[in-house]
Amino acid sequence: MMILLVFSSFAQTSEDMDRILELTGYDSPEEMDGYEVERLESYLERPLKINVVSAAVIRSCGLFSPYQAASLLDYRSRHGDVMSYAELSAVDGFTARIVSALAPFIALDGGSAVRTSSGNADVDIAARGGLKAAGDDLTGGYGLKCRFNSGNGLSLALSASRAYDKSPGLPEIFAGSLKWEPLRRPFRLIAGDFNARFGQGLALWNGMSMTGLSKASSYFRSAAGISSSWSYTGSSSHTGAACDLSFSRIRLSAFVSFPEAKKKGLERQPFLPAVNLAWYGRNMSMSMTHYMEFCPATEILPGFIPDMKTSADIAVCLKGTDIFSEVAFDWVNMVPAVLFGMISPVGEDMKLAVHFRYYPDSFNPSRSAAPRSVSKCANEYGASMCCDYSPRSGPLSGSLSVDSAYLPVSKEDSRESIHVRIMADGELRLSEAWLLKFRISERIRTWGQPFKTDVRTDILWSSQGFTVSGRMNMMNYVSTGFLGYLEGGYKVENIAVYVRQLGFDIDSWDDRIYAYERDAPGSFSVPAFYGRGMNTSFMLSWRFSGWGRLYFNGSFTYGQKEKPGKAGLKLQCVLSF
Repeated sequence: MMILLVFSSFAQTSEDMDRILELTGYDSPEEMDGYEVERLESYLERPLKINVVSAAVIRSCGLFSPYQAASLLDYRSRHGDVMSYAELSAVDGFTARIVSALAPFIALDGGSAVRTSSGNADVDIAARGGLKAAGDDLTGGYGLKCRFNSGNGLSLALSASRAYDKSPGLPEIFAGSLKWEPLRRPFRLIAGDFNARFGQGLALWNGMSMTGLSKASSYFRSAAGISSSWSYTGSSSHTGAACDLSFSRIRLSAFVSFPEAKKKGLERQPFLPAVNLAWYGRNMSMSMTHYMEFCPATEILPGFIPDMKTSADIAVCLKGTDIFSEVAFDWVNMVPAVLFGMISPVGEDMKLAVHFRYYPDSFNPSRSAAPRSVSKCANEYGASMCCDYSPRSGPLSGSLSVDSAYLPVSKEDSRESIHVRIMADGELRLSEAWLLKFRISERIRTWGQPFKTDVRTDILWSSQGFTVSGRMNMMNYVSTGFLGYLEGGYKVENIAVYVRQLGFDIDSWDDRIYAYERDAPGSFSVPAFYGRGMNTSFMLSWRFSGWGRLYFNGSFTYGQKEKPGKAGLKLQCVLSF
């Protein structure tokens, strides 16, 4: 049994998750990057005021491509504030579908008056704690969060947590940051935990990389530069100090981080300085990034640099076609890595995307998170192509992607290592209330088990606040595994209720199937199911006032192979200041 108390501001609803998928290019929640979820959830909680924030924030928020950011800033300078979503959809680079996906993450508050005001302070407080029971094992853990925004660009965020353990104790994990970003000043200072994402992720991009390119929008990555991190773990963020300064169309970012700062028992801490210089034009952006990890001298090692890279990236938009590339050089191993891609409209209803990558085996991928198909950004030469069909009207939309990779260092005993993945997914609107989704994926490779087939079908019905959804997922790899569930829900302005019954029959761990589990922010979870059993879960959300919301979550899994049954219960209270 697990009991959890959280102060937050919203739940992960189906509509919000669909919009996050639309913006990020992920095929499903099961493939999402936790950093992206955290970043976009923060905008759902406090939407980005696109008429108020500076040009530097527009370029680094990660919601817009470089061309969209430049186009929006140009429109603001010529015509003033964007007054409606219909007006935004008429701006170059934006369409009605893009604006529909962006709407919950942005706000159209008037800019003139707000830019000259100091703003209002706000406070967020979060606390969670609980117990887990699996068989005879009982463990407990907790976490605390607080965040203060002064309204003048100064914000403080702190978190402390203790992982689930059999004995109570003081917090073991700390994260947080102090950020100063004045509304009318072109600079940003961050001390503590922060994220650093530059270029296309080939050289410096903390967080997870997508394992496949399934939609055209997933081929291009919108770099967010430096941004503060506020999570219970902060496991993938940098710890140190960072700043960026903008001069018209130029932005200079720099930071110093300590990669082992949260590890205990180290006598001498390595440190990592980095710098990025970016230029933003109307139809083009480019930047250069350099970083170097330095390890202090010890009795064994006189001092050395285990990782140092320099990269150059460029993104160009020509008549609606996005062309992008990044070249990175690993100075330690003296080897380059290259990626190149293009996304182009084909008529009004289709988009074609291509991607090429050259990741040598000796290239160090430790801080790289560029798109790839097989493993990390090393030992892979690959090409990918995707075609999206998304009509403005019509019942059917979908995409077809093909990704192939050659691995110069063979896997296992294979003379050649080749990896090919073909995936088709689509949506069929049967009626105003009924929607059918499907995905078929086939992976072929020349080592280990050669074929892996994944077939998934979802059907959804919604009407007047009621929703019913069902899924059937079949995985064929070592053997054949099945997972299916039926979920019903009801949502109105103040109340949302969801109940799910899931069953699975999967003999091999290699055939495990992941299923996204609906939850509140800060508890994003995609468990893997293996064995033979059932899972029952439910969620209740109730807004009892304009400043408060209550959540009640429960889950019970039983029958998993070689694992005892486990249960979870979460009570969550939302307070908005």
